Amino acid sequence: MPAYKLHYFNLRGRAELARLILNQAGVEFEDIRFERSEWPALKATMPFGQVPVLDVDGQILAQSNTISRYLARKHGLAGKDEWEQAQADMYADNINDLMTGMRPAFLEKDAEKQKELYQKFLVDNVAPHVAIVEKQLEKNGSGHLVGTELTWADLAYYGYFAFLVEKYGEDFLKDAPQLKALIALVEALPNIKKWVESRPKTEI
Repeated sequence: MPAYKLHYFNLRGRAELARLILNQAGVEFEDIRFERSEWPALKATMPFGQVPVLDVDGQILAQSNTISRYLARKHGLAGKDEWEQAQADMYADNINDLMTGMRPAFLEKDAEKQKELYQKFLVDNVAPHVAIVEKQLEKNGSGHLVGTELTWADLAYYGYFAFLVEKYGEDFLKDAPQLKALIALVEALPNIKKWVESRPKTEI
């Protein structure tokens, strides 16, 4: 088994999906976290000057979805065939887009304006996406986004939407019983439950 070291801020953020995949797969890894104050000194040591970065036996891999896709394929969570893998990629890329769309609100320093930006994002971006995915879950009919088994797409949606529920409550899921059930399904997985209960407590 390779020795994994995952480097990221002391946040969930863009590294949490990789952590969820590794935990669900029962794979040990070194979760290397650092504070924002430490980042200027570390930035030059990272490829492309970004994190997360995954060290695999001394070989370095950057870009959050690239890391998660690699780990999912390596540990049986990518989908059963090329079409399922492509579908899982599609869903994970959608979550990446949603995370990018939240960035202006995240960076806003004024608390009142930040709240307004988050609420606007929930209405303009999250709500339409939830409606689309709800229909796709219903059409798939297995309780999963892709095929009939757990993939990293399910973990990606759990990671993102569980965060939104934690931060804003469940109102945005009131017309989305399928997505709500998917979140609950992933949350109840023993390895995920153990990770969520033991991981460092961070705001995001």
